[in-house]
Formats: sequence, C-alpha cells, structure tokens
Amino acid sequence: MSVTLAQAYSVLFPVIDPLQMTDQVRSFLGSGGRSLLFGETADEYRTGQMSEQRLQSETLEKWQRFTAEAQRLGGPLILAADGDISAVHRLQGVAPALPKPEVARTMSALELEQACYEMACGVRTAGVNLLLSPTADVVTGPNVWLAGRTLSDDFDEAARMASAYVRGVRRAGVGSTLKHFPGHPQLAHQPATEEAFNSQTMAQLRAGWEVFRAGIVAGADAIMMGPAIVQSLQPAVAASLSAELVDTLRSELGFKGLIMTIDLDHRSVQRGQPLHEVAIAALNAGADLLLLSPRAFSRAAELATAIVDAVATGSLPAPRLEAAARAIDALAKRF
Repeated sequence: MSVTLAQAYSVLFPVIDPLQMTDQVRSFLGSGGRSLLFGETADEYRTGQMSEQRLQSETLEKWQRFTAEAQRLGGPLILAADGDISAVHRLQGVAPALPKPEVARTMSALELEQACYEMACGVRTAGVNLLLSPTADVVTGPNVWLAGRTLSDDFDEAARMASAYVRGVRRAGVGSTLKHFPGHPQLAHQPATEEAFNSQTMAQLRAGWEVFRAGIVAGADAIMMGPAIVQSLQPAVAASLSAELVDTLRSELGFKGLIMTIDLDHRSVQRGQPLHEVAIAALNAGADLLLLSPRAFSRAAELATAIVDAVATGSLPAPRLEAAARAIDALAKRF
C-alpha cells in the first residue's frame, strides 16, 4: 500500500454501530484508518438515552475487548464517542453519569469539572480517548436541531460550563471536541435531511464565539465544524466545507488542534454533490478528519482512492493531506 493511500484512509472518521469488530472495521484499520466514532441509533440520539438492550449488552469488558483489538489492528487510534451533558452520553451505564443540565448549571466550575473528570475516567477505562463534546452552540431562537441539546442559553454560563468540561476530561487524560463551529443560534430545518441555512450575520455569530474561545483556552483538542449552510459566506457553503471559517478558527481564535467535519453526507453539507468531491473540498478547506455516517462508511475505499487521485492530479495538494494525516497521528499517539 502506498503512503498516500494510507494517509487517505487515515483522514476518514467513520461512525460504527453496533460495538462489533466486523470485517469492514478490520479492513479499514488494516488499510490505514486511524479513527472510529462509536455511534448510536436515531432514537438514542433523539432521546439522549441508550436503549435497554444496549445497556444490557455493552459491558465494560466488551468495550475493553473491542478497543484493545482495534488498537492491535491499527496501532494508536482516535476512539471517540459523544459524552454530552444536555444530549447523548454514549457510554451511559459504563462510565459515570453526567449531571442533568439543570443541575450542572447550578454547580460551581470546580464541581462541574470534577463531575466531568469522573465521567472521563470511566470513558478512558473503557478504551475511548476522545469525546465529541461539549456542545458550544448557544440557542437564541427557534432551533429544530439543537433546542434542548446545549449547555445553556446564556453565553457566559455556557462558556463557564464548556471550560469546566474541557478541563475535567483533559485532567482524566481524555480529549474533548467543541462543536459545532461557527455556532447555530437559530435553525429552521434539520441539516441531516434538509438544506438548513444559518442566516445569522458573521457579527451575530461572533457573539457566541466566547464559548468556543473558553474551550480553546481550557485545552480542547478538536473542533467539529457545523453542517448548516452559512449564508454570510461568499459563496454560501456548509461550515464543514468553509476555508474562511477554518482560517478564522486558526487565525482569530488561535486554535491549533484537530479540525473535523460533521457527517459529509448530511444533506446541507453534500447538497447533491458526489460524496468524494465533498470529501476533497473539506480537505482543501482545511479539515483534518472527515466524519462518515454508517451509510457512508461503506464507501471508505472509494473515498480513499478518490483522495489519492486528487493528490495525483493536483486538485488536492499533497502537503494538505500530509498535514491532516500528521495531525491525526500526533493526537492518536498522544492518547
């Protein structure tokens, strides 16, 4: 296998569900894949509760067997899961529970940090090393996607809570991910299934960036770009494909960590384009890690080949792919 092909696999970030070492996962890791995201069902995502069947079957021992086998096959890996205060806690029943959002808002920063630390210690014991949390969006109006799923509707309180979360999980040796930049204060449509437009001006979006700044200062390891089409951009594109927003993260907010997309086959991200073109556009925009839904995971080999071809033709500069692969490798090895 060529170095470029291995690098192409390494920037793919597939969601897997259930917790099972399938031939597909083995092939991915054997081909150079460096990251896996442990997903949940649509109902679990909606309710924030793992199913009774999952709670019974996914024991700590099962998590440890899977993560150990994955590391044996792929070497140092990024093994990620959601761990949200106001939304999904993927390792519910395996790692300690997080406080309910109404309780978390009354806790001091030190108390919340300790609660997040204890949860992350359990996550790390299971073999998971990156949490796709906390949510740094602040909802200011109607929002069909994030209503009830954020830390707080108050910017200062959300910043305090995000900072405490990041510090707590970092102290446990687990990484954290701020999501979903540049923030989604209001949203009228579901970005996964509809074209959802972020109609806020850049000045309005900046009002919420203090939450992202607080998480960055606290030591967040990654930032997930959002799915909605940002109308204030020229041209208007999903944040996950925006070089302008990635550059803003790097230059204005001083973020030096890993930048990941949301699911590339979200309708608001893909917008009818071939999936491989979306993947290459995201890399060119500066994303390091490309999130693939379970459905898109089946096309991993096709996407990796397309990335190699893009490097060969010059439509994706080789240094850009190399930089993304290095960032992933560095974080995986640090964990």
